[in-house]
Amino acid sequence: MKIKFIIYLLFYTIPLSIHAQNYKLVWSDEFNENSLNKNWNVEVLDNPYNNELQCYTNSSSNVNIENGNLVIIARRESHNGKYFTSGRINSSTKVNFKHGKIEARIKMPKLANGLWPAFWLMGEDPQNVGWPACGEIDILEAGHSDGIKNSTQERLFSGCIHWGSSLTDHRMWTTGAVTSEYDITGDYHIFTAVWDDSYLRFYLDNSTKPYYEATITNEYDSYNYFHKPFYILFNMAVGGDYPNILNAENITSLPTEGCEAKMYIDYVRIYQEEGKVNVYTQETAGLKNVYTQGKKDTAYYSINGMKLNGKPSWDGIYIHNGKKIIE
Repeated sequence: MKIKFIIYLLFYTIPLSIHAQNYKLVWSDEFNENSLNKNWNVEVLDNPYNNELQCYTNSSSNVNIENGNLVIIARRESHNGKYFTSGRINSSTKVNFKHGKIEARIKMPKLANGLWPAFWLMGEDPQNVGWPACGEIDILEAGHSDGIKNSTQERLFSGCIHWGSSLTDHRMWTTGAVTSEYDITGDYHIFTAVWDDSYLRFYLDNSTKPYYEATITNEYDSYNYFHKPFYILFNMAVGGDYPNILNAENITSLPTEGCEAKMYIDYVRIYQEEGKVNVYTQETAGLKNVYTQGKKDTAYYSINGMKLNGKPSWDGIYIHNGKKIIE
């Protein structure tokens, strides 16, 4: 046991400095100009998953570019049967990448109680294989119920990955929530994911010690799900399963009508090792080949990406390169 532990420590620490030396910046959005439509899709969801209490809208009052920041705004306001609105964006069909290092400099609002901000990645193909077969990498989630229970909402956060062949085969790996020594809200902090052939490791504020680690080598059943391009997402939910608040009365972070909370993203940057460029944007043939060969798919899909047989009787919304997504 002692020998294994020493080897583990050596393996755990030495590669980090090597990676730091070898990475170079290959793509970024600094939000210094209105690049929202170029790199991002603003999602419209009236009934999101996870028992969330808000609608996601494409209104500039919920998602905009402001003073060099992407701003996602959660607000207590009635909209389409919900008590709250907020914003969620993704880079699907516009920017995705495989392996490397991604970091975002984020200022989260005070979270107590009920706000659930997130920075995460989704596999490129949910419209073809569904979730969780597309794979999901949650780099940052904050506002968990454990923080509410222990009055550590402003210091507690977590990482996680999800995969599996179908909804009934959903698997996940989390090392549990982490409680930082300092407040991670109210000011900017850097959240980083380092992703290679073997591991996913997440870091806070350039620490040399990861707050999350997952092994994704071919000895693990997660291997096939985490070695393909992924796209980027930012959102801020209100209530739901993560904070375990399922009614509007208990959302104390937005106590009265018109109250709002803002999540600021100063930048998001992708680095890759010297000699490797696995980033695809709208301008590259690689991204078009991954998706629809430049053609829009006219089929209908459930909100988790499963193709439906024929046109259903209820209305939907357009995301994912013009695909018709049904709520």
